[in-house]
Amino acid sequence: MRIIPKQGVCDPHIRVYNGKVYMFTTHDRSPDNKGFRMDDWRIFSSDDLLNWKLEYTFYPEETFLGKVNDCYATDTAERNGKYYLYFSRGQSCTGVAVSENGPGGPYKDALGKPLLPEGFVDTPSYDPAIFIDDDENHTPYIVFGYTVGGKQYYIARLNEDMISLAEEPRPVEILNSWDGNDAPNLNKWNGKYYLGSHRAFFATSDSVYGPYTYRGSFCNEAYVDHGNFFTFHNQTYFAYGIPENWGEDRMNRYYRTTKMLYAHFKDNGDITIDEFIQRAGVGHYDASWPSVKGEWYFAASDGITKKENLSGFELRGIKNGSYLYYPKVSGMNPNALMFVRLACRGKCSVEIREGSPFGPILGHLNVENVGNYNFGGFDDIPCRLENTFGTHDLCFVFRGDGEDILRFEEFYFEQIKD
Repeated sequence: MRIIPKQGVCDPHIRVYNGKVYMFTTHDRSPDNKGFRMDDWRIFSSDDLLNWKLEYTFYPEETFLGKVNDCYATDTAERNGKYYLYFSRGQSCTGVAVSENGPGGPYKDALGKPLLPEGFVDTPSYDPAIFIDDDENHTPYIVFGYTVGGKQYYIARLNEDMISLAEEPRPVEILNSWDGNDAPNLNKWNGKYYLGSHRAFFATSDSVYGPYTYRGSFCNEAYVDHGNFFTFHNQTYFAYGIPENWGEDRMNRYYRTTKMLYAHFKDNGDITIDEFIQRAGVGHYDASWPSVKGEWYFAASDGITKKENLSGFELRGIKNGSYLYYPKVSGMNPNALMFVRLACRGKCSVEIREGSPFGPILGHLNVENVGNYNFGGFDDIPCRLENTFGTHDLCFVFRGDGEDILRFEEFYFEQIKD
């Protein structure tokens, strides 16, 4: 799915604040750009990842930089009710601005000078990525720089004020490192630190400071540009830039747009995405698809987790009242016959509702001891819906006793032949 097409929205760093999504971006000036020309930074917000609102345009003239046309990547963090926007100028330096009025701004230059000045370390001081650890103090870190010509990224702990460094920056060692990349991002899943970069390269470590071990690329799409991971409504996404006219004969890599994919993390530390969704986009589905995989949900109740199995992933942690939401399922025939692929230990029921966990019931099925929990076996259970032709927002609501009442793999529809 492309976000806000034909507006030069690129270098996305997406954060969730107070239940709302904010996208902090750079701004490619024109489809006629002959190089990277970016005159400002922009902040967009969304309640649903589908509809976006421009909250604020941050101009370099509002900072120590003055008027420049190389407004490179940004990132943000929240601390003690304030929001901090870290911005870079070209491949030279990084500053920081602060908002006391919420993540949408306005922002004011916090220092009047760079936080990371040019020549500060042995790599250009730009492309900042902010990481907040999950330790007791929620320790903040900043990562920046590039890996060109044998150079390394650098990482430093930030002070509580978020506008000064608590230590000298340390070089980040990447074993079997990628070369020629900037645009770092840093995350943590299942106790493991993930360092990422352009082309969906990633490396993992048991320590925030590294060393990191290169794991490869999780996305084979050409021109995977600067991006980051974020989690919203219990789904994890990867947002990244691509050329706006990617695939056309006269593609311009200097005028970009942003895409999103669902991201899945395996027990062994690998990251996977779905090539089918890479083409189809997130946030919508089609009844003609061979199946809708469970892990493609757009929202899920807390506690539901993705667990890899022999055919991909299954959803676990389902208990009484848990739900899965798949909006905009198009092309549904009237009174469609749906097949739900699941396993259930004991007696369970599934309600297929319209729009939300509290919407009208379109279909209902009761199951008892189907599939096999121990060997990952699933059964295809038919359910006749009472629906009109067209597009519906489907919400699966599960009922039963216990903490692990059901495991869900996918659903699909009977295809009516002409």
